[in-house]
Amino acid sequence: MARPRKFDEREVLLAARSRFWRGGYQGTSMSDLCDATGVASQSLYGAFGSKHDLFVRTLDEYCAEQLAGLEAGRRSARDAPWEWLLSAVSFDDGGRLGLSDDGCYLSGSTAMLSRTDKDVHKASRRTYERILGIFGEMVSAAQAAGEVRSDVAPDRVALALLAAMQGIEFLRKSGLDDATFRSAKTSVLDSLNLAYAEPVASRKDA
Repeated sequence: MARPRKFDEREVLLAARSRFWRGGYQGTSMSDLCDATGVASQSLYGAFGSKHDLFVRTLDEYCAEQLAGLEAGRRSARDAPWEWLLSAVSFDDGGRLGLSDDGCYLSGSTAMLSRTDKDVHKASRRTYERILGIFGEMVSAAQAAGEVRSDVAPDRVALALLAAMQGIEFLRKSGLDDATFRSAKTSVLDSLNLAYAEPVASRKDA
């Protein structure tokens, strides 16, 4: 009969993710993971498989959390879809993990491993495609609300929003001081408004 586990799986995954996030996949050993989680290597192997299996599990969990946060935010933002989109792009929507100095776990994992690791590539592509879907749906809602120009294709605006989000994520982990980062983020959001938002006067006239 299998012996019951003496650790909380959720806590172990969070600790492992934190260690991978800080050191990267290649820079994290099983010994590092044992130290970070407080679980012996034999138990980690038994519960999660290889180091790679554990890493992919932490990435899948992270992606699921981020998508759940975006979905929750979308449902609560029906009255101001464009405002929510800008807050989501800048990681200020409140439904997801905040943007730390280490950036986004998904983005970092994608940059490091997506070209060489099919599991990471699959998780990355699946998640970004869903983000584009959420953004596209909300752009359509913003157009219906008169917040976004009607002459732009929602899928193209969604791509621009995703590119802006990834740029903001990169700047966060680039080492810029907080004031410069905030200024850069404001500039990105201003550019999106100039490119796609209906002027406030036009909305009032509608």
